[in-house]
Amino acid sequence: MFISNLSKLSLIGALSTFAAASATADTQTTKEMVIAAPFGPKSSVPDPRARQNGWLSNRAGVSETLIGLGYDMSMQPRLAEAYENLSPTQWKITLRKGVQFHDGSVMTATDVRDSFAKLDVEGHPAHNPRLSKLLNLKSITVKDDHTLVFETKTPNSAFLWSLTEPSAAVMKDGYDDHQLIGTGPFVFEKAVTEKTYVTRGFDAYWGGAPKLDRLVIDAIPDGAVAALALKSGDVDLVSNYPEADFAKLELDAVGQRFAAATTRLFFYQPRVDAGPLSNDVLRQAVSLGLDRETIVAASLAGVGGDVANALFPANMTSWVNADLTLPYDPAGAQALLDGAGIVDGDGNGIREWNGEDVVLKLRTYEGRAALRPTLEITQAMLQQIGIGAEISIGEFGANNDALAAGEIDMHLQAWGTAPQGDPDYFPSTLVATGASYNIAGYSNPELDALLEEGRALFKTEERQPIYAKVQEIVNADLPIIPLFHKTQVSVGNGKVIGYQIHPAETYLASPELDLAK
Repeated sequence: MFISNLSKLSLIGALSTFAAASATADTQTTKEMVIAAPFGPKSSVPDPRARQNGWLSNRAGVSETLIGLGYDMSMQPRLAEAYENLSPTQWKITLRKGVQFHDGSVMTATDVRDSFAKLDVEGHPAHNPRLSKLLNLKSITVKDDHTLVFETKTPNSAFLWSLTEPSAAVMKDGYDDHQLIGTGPFVFEKAVTEKTYVTRGFDAYWGGAPKLDRLVIDAIPDGAVAALALKSGDVDLVSNYPEADFAKLELDAVGQRFAAATTRLFFYQPRVDAGPLSNDVLRQAVSLGLDRETIVAASLAGVGGDVANALFPANMTSWVNADLTLPYDPAGAQALLDGAGIVDGDGNGIREWNGEDVVLKLRTYEGRAALRPTLEITQAMLQQIGIGAEISIGEFGANNDALAAGEIDMHLQAWGTAPQGDPDYFPSTLVATGASYNIAGYSNPELDALLEEGRALFKTEERQPIYAKVQEIVNADLPIIPLFHKTQVSVGNGKVIGYQIHPAETYLASPELDLAK
């Protein structure tokens, strides 16, 4: 058949138009959600088992743990369908059948054992001495394809709770196009260090195929920038919206506001093994000089948050020591300092200790909007009791290094106090002698003995007085200075479906997460 040049051009044009329309249709039918989060991946292939990588991959739906936490902070079956305490040091885990890894292989008990074994292999991407110490495993015995027995070196009533920590993820070693092989509803595609984490839906997920085709988590540590990204349509959800901006939002047809109480505590970690805050009176004076009500009102703009009188928030009803208080008493602070001879000797408005002005170096980091104003307000409040303060913003890890080296005196931080639902994690990680994040030199044999005793008891009613006493010691010694517990606030674009803030803040993506048309 003869086709004229004009006809050929028309045919080519029609085909090009069809191809463009098809590409547009494919783009339009791909459901992709972009979420702005305060922190991004720490590497281009962040193994969930190492460092704190699991928090991001768990939220992104890539990795999963044997046991999960419900929205009431109770233990829930996850990759394990059942778990049983056989003895003070032994736990039987029965695996869910038919779970597929992202490479299509079926999860077995041997896979689980091998995944945990990598925690202790130096040089392996999963190496995690912190989690290894927390689990304190003696052995993992495979009974059959779906049954294992975990044995700890000593009794540990918090062991099953420890298996809910995102770092206790069950993973296979990656290869080629499968760099991270998990079991969650989303498959890891790529990560750009400190910038973005990209996933795609996993149709063979044991809990049902996700409704989204792709999920992207972009790191935007500046809350104001994240809010602008939402307004411009670059992101669909801001998981940690700036409190001041949240307070000003008007609920309308195109926006969504989410708020829920969490276990997150904002606190100072002072250097207690040297420097001015090794002095007990100075630490007590700092705490007494902080008006926590004002800090909460100003830093959180009246949006959620409660003054902290102890480590744990009121929503941890089984564990909070409700008898404790951390009062605001600037006059009492000044009387304590005067009585200890820490006075203003030269009339410059700053008290002296060991012959030098007490000027504390305080530091925090970006990523949570309330940190910076809390630091600034602290500086002003300390000035009122004759203590100087120099403030600065750094990076979380670098700040810890500076605290350990004595370059700063206090590090303002925000941690979930019970990401595993159990009260042992936070004190055992931050204030126990030699703990992985006890970098400020605190040591109290009585507290250490209580934590060991608490782990050896298995009934809640027997453990409650133990952890009540732990909180009492912390308030007395102030190896950390609690400030407030925070409510998380998030804002969506009006189309987000299936999103709910989890009290532990370690869950986000689920098969039900979706975007309305």
